[in-house]
Amino acid sequence: MTDEDSLEPTEIALEGDGPFQLPLCTDLASVAIGESLAILQFETLDGQRVDIPVPIGMLVELKEAAEEALTYATSARDGTMVQ
Repeated sequence: MTDEDSLEPTEIALEGDGPFQLPLCTDLASVAIGESLAILQFETLDGQRVDIPVPIGMLVELKEAAEEALTYATSARDGTMVQ
């Protein structure tokens, strides 16, 4: 059994009837970009496609958040401090 075999969907809190689950994804399969909306397409561990619509402006925020998270993750791994 691999680590991927033991992974379960993650429950996330959203308003409305639920619970909602976000399947763990293995790959960002594609990105479709329109005038005001982008669709991020992921593939789950089970091979199912998950499309997530994101406003174009949110892509910039996601990029900045990902860069910050990667900076902290790599500095923690290397034992250095990030200011």
